[in-house]
Amino acid sequence: MAWYKLVKDDVMKDGDLFKGTVNDVEILVIKDKGKYFATSSYCTHEEYDLSEAFLDDGDLICPNHFATFNPADGSVKSPPEGSGDISPLKSYETKVENGEVMVDVE
Repeated sequence: MAWYKLVKDDVMKDGDLFKGTVNDVEILVIKDKGKYFATSSYCTHEEYDLSEAFLDDGDLICPNHFATFNPADGSVKSPPEGSGDISPLKSYETKVENGEVMVDVE
């Protein structure tokens, strides 16, 4: 495992999204109900930047065509209407250590 600091824990509140980069990989950090999740940062439908997404009842929703993902594991909850199946987001483990949100990108 290789843990990398991405953002300070006290900077994010519930519902916040933060995009950071680790080893040239863009990662989206999501805080929901006090828990942190990390996924790839682009929608698998049309590569839309998910840092502009929003949370609705714990689901990560792409504002472009409303693909819906589970932030805990990146799975697709519903693809955009009429688009057929899309791939899940890549998911990364997170932890908070010494006030830092850390992500394992290995």
